[in-house]
Amino acid sequence: MAAADAAPLALVLSGGGARGAYEVGVLKYILGKLSAGLGEQARPRIFCGTSVGAINACAIAAHHDAPDLGVELLAERWRALSLDAVFRLGWGDLTGLLRWISGSGREGGPRSLLDAGPLAELVRSAIPWRNLHQGVADRRVLGVTLSATDVETGHTVVFVETGEQAQLYSRDRTVDWTAVRLTAQHALASAAIPIIFPTVRVAGRMYSDGSLRQNTPIAPALRLGAGRVLVIGLRTRARERSPLGRQDADDQRTYSSPLFLFGKLLDALLLDRVENDLANLRQVNAALLELQRLSPIAIGREPLAAAMEAAGGGLRPVADLFIRPSQDLGALAADVLGRPAVRSRLAGPAGYLLRRLGEAAGGGDPSDLLSYLLFDAAYENELIALGERDAAARSEELRDFLAGPSAEPRKSGP
Repeated sequence: MAAADAAPLALVLSGGGARGAYEVGVLKYILGKLSAGLGEQARPRIFCGTSVGAINACAIAAHHDAPDLGVELLAERWRALSLDAVFRLGWGDLTGLLRWISGSGREGGPRSLLDAGPLAELVRSAIPWRNLHQGVADRRVLGVTLSATDVETGHTVVFVETGEQAQLYSRDRTVDWTAVRLTAQHALASAAIPIIFPTVRVAGRMYSDGSLRQNTPIAPALRLGAGRVLVIGLRTRARERSPLGRQDADDQRTYSSPLFLFGKLLDALLLDRVENDLANLRQVNAALLELQRLSPIAIGREPLAAAMEAAGGGLRPVADLFIRPSQDLGALAADVLGRPAVRSRLAGPAGYLLRRLGEAAGGGDPSDLLSYLLFDAAYENELIALGERDAAARSEELRDFLAGPSAEPRKSGP
C-alpha cells in the first residue's frame, strides 16, 4: 500500500471572513515551496472547510493536479478584492437594511451589510468545479466536505462529495450529512455570515455560515479516513484573562456600544474551537497508544481495531499539525486601515463603519469585527505574507509531517 493511501493527508480550514487570506499564505508556502519534492504523500487528498475555509478548500481540491498553480491563482483572486466592490451600501440603502433587520424590509431591498458579488466571482473564477468532480471520480481526491447551517433547523449540514460509500451519519443529532455534487452555491452557503452576507438557497432550503456550529471541521476529515490532518486556524492564542473587578466608566461605555457587542457576537458565533477538537483527537491518540503498549497484538489491525470499526467508532491514531497566526489579526487590520492609501478608499456608510472600528481598535477595543470585514487588497496582502512567514518558521516540522505517515501521532502543539 502506498504511503499516501496508508495515511491520507487531510487539509482542514477554518472560517473568519476576510481573515481567510491567511490560509492562502500558509498554503502558498506549503504547496508552492515545500511539498513539491516530497512525493504524493505530501499532497492533501481530503479537503474540509467551513465558512471562508470552504471556499479555499474547494479551490485547492479543484487544483489537486497542480496545487502550486491553484494556490497562486487563489492568492491573485484574494488580492483583487476591494472595499469599494464589497461595500456597496449607500446611506439610503442603510435605512433599508435597518428596516430588514427589524422585519419590515421591502422586496428587492438590501439583505446584508456586504455585497456577496465579489466573493461569488472569486468562487466561480478560482474554482474549476469540473476538475474537482473529476479528481473525486479518479480517487485522486478522496473527499471534499463543506459545513453550512440550515437556517430553519439550526443543524450543521455537512455537504460531502466522495467517490466512496462513506458512512454519512452522525451520533450528534444536530449534524446532518448530505452526499452531493458540490457547486458554487454550497461554498457560498458555507460562507454566508449572518447580516454580513446574505443567506444562500441550496436545493430549495436556506443556509448560512457553517461556523455557527462547526468552525473547524476536523470530524468530517476523520470520517473520510484521514491519517494525518493539517489544520489552519484563523485566531491567535486566547487573550490572557483579566482579573475580575469593577470597570471604570470609559470601559463600560466601550463594552456596551453596538459595534463592540456585534463584534463580540461574531467572535462567539465564529469562535474557532480547533483547540478543543485537537485536544480530543490527541486524547484518543494517547489512549490508543497506551492500549497498544499494553496489548500490542490486540490493537493491531485485527480483533480490537475491527471491533471499534464495527461499533461505528473507526478509532485509529491520527497525526496532526496545527498552524495559526503569530500576530493579532485584529490589530493588523487596524494598522492597515490607518494607512492613507486605504483610508482614501473609504466612503459612505462603509467608510464611516470601518473608521469607527479602526478608532475603537486603536483605543484598545479587543473586538475582532474589523478583521472580519476588511476585504481589501492591502489587508489581504499582509495576511498572505504573514501566512507564508508563519509556515516558513515551521518548515522543518512541516517537512517531517508531510514526508510520510508516522507510526505515532506527532505532538505538534497549537
